[in-house]
Amino acid sequence: MKKKISIAVFIIGLITLIAGGIFLIMDLNNGPKIQDGEYLVKVGRWQREDAPEVIWQFTEIGKGTLTTNNHLNDYNFIWALEGDKIKIETDWLYTLNNEYGYRINQSENILTLIQEDSTEINFRPASSVDTEVGEDN
Repeated sequence: MKKKISIAVFIIGLITLIAGGIFLIMDLNNGPKIQDGEYLVKVGRWQREDAPEVIWQFTEIGKGTLTTNNHLNDYNFIWALEGDKIKIETDWLYTLNNEYGYRINQSENILTLIQEDSTEINFRPASSVDTEVGEDN
């Protein structure tokens, strides 16, 4: 009887060890997640999927630039994340204050802005071709 209990405990321990190893490997492969604000700055340049001439560049926490015409005009903005909202104040021809809901999918590199009417706008990291265009300014 003691032998059967010992074997059962050994098997349970072995299964637990294997499961722990699997979870450890999965966690190591996922890589570290960073805060949303840091991620926006790390990626830097975000290009709107349905309007590629619109590029938001998050240069540092709280600051950035915006273009809507492939860098013919760049506008400075300040930004803040508050809960599930991103607030952006843009120095346009006049000051624009916008607030959007947002989601960031770090594994797929997607920034989604959600307007008040629930319309979703997707941004992806700007392409290297666009980076070359932007460096001319």
